[in-house]
Amino acid sequence: MGKLPTIAVCYIAAVDDSQLAERRGPTRMTDALPEYNIVDMRDRTPEDLSPSELEQLQDVEVAFILYMPDWLLAACPNLKWIHSFMTGHDHIPLPQLKERNIRLTNGAGTAAIEIAEFVIARVLEHWKSFPQIAALQVEHKWRPVFGRALSDAHIVLVGYGPINQQVARLLAPFDMRVTAVRRSATAPSPGANRVVAFADLNAAMHDADIVVAAVPSNDDTTGMFNAEKFAAMQKGCLFINVGRGTAVVEADLIASLESGHLGGAAVDVASEEPLPPDNALWNSPVRISAHCSATLPNTMRRVHELFFRNIAKFATGERFENEVDL
Repeated sequence: MGKLPTIAVCYIAAVDDSQLAERRGPTRMTDALPEYNIVDMRDRTPEDLSPSELEQLQDVEVAFILYMPDWLLAACPNLKWIHSFMTGHDHIPLPQLKERNIRLTNGAGTAAIEIAEFVIARVLEHWKSFPQIAALQVEHKWRPVFGRALSDAHIVLVGYGPINQQVARLLAPFDMRVTAVRRSATAPSPGANRVVAFADLNAAMHDADIVVAAVPSNDDTTGMFNAEKFAAMQKGCLFINVGRGTAVVEADLIASLESGHLGGAAVDVASEEPLPPDNALWNSPVRISAHCSATLPNTMRRVHELFFRNIAKFATGERFENEVDL
């Protein structure tokens, strides 16, 4: 084997080694790859780098990132491969990667199980009337509040990638009717009773009790869930978004809830993050969470394990897992 590549590690300072500790496998980069030269760029700026550190970046061939600052991309002229924690890549300058023949892999599927669990929790919270029950306890009122049965309810899973496939798997014991919505209606869709293409989304939602959106951010999905789509859902439908905030026209979502058409909504993502204090979502009926449906230790363990498998493939020239077609 020839000279091993230098790896630049760049992710948010809030994610430190203590948070990544996990008994079931190595997650610390230096522990797992002791023979590699690791350049730690977490929370760094070009202004606080020494000349020797800037010179080190000249040798970087691999970047392990949550985000890719323009300055870091420019400072790594020999960069050959970027591995992003995230599934989406709207935070990465794809045209520059294509121009420089830099390969890109992502973390698709690494957080799917935990995000699916979060979806199930939101479904049960709403379906079993937990907020109303909790409110009655605060008021010291003994009043039965009966939830609804999930059996035979219809759930429409929009974007049938790893997240919604896990949602379908976890829902199997509830005996629900599951419709998967994806680009191709002929694609294999385990766990779904029916598969439809995006073009037929409105028709698929007309009798939906629950709609779960888990779509990436791109030109096709931006503003996908607007007033027309919410009107196409049956009255009382629960809407959940764990994909990208840009897929939802938030003003239309709020309006549909306030009109009484939608029965409830929960979003773990927003069109602007962090959500500004004056954003209308804060004071709306929408249940919001701060992009935290994943579980950090488990997800990060899988992120690292995927990267470790791919770094071995990089060294031998094998095909990457989760490579993005640029």
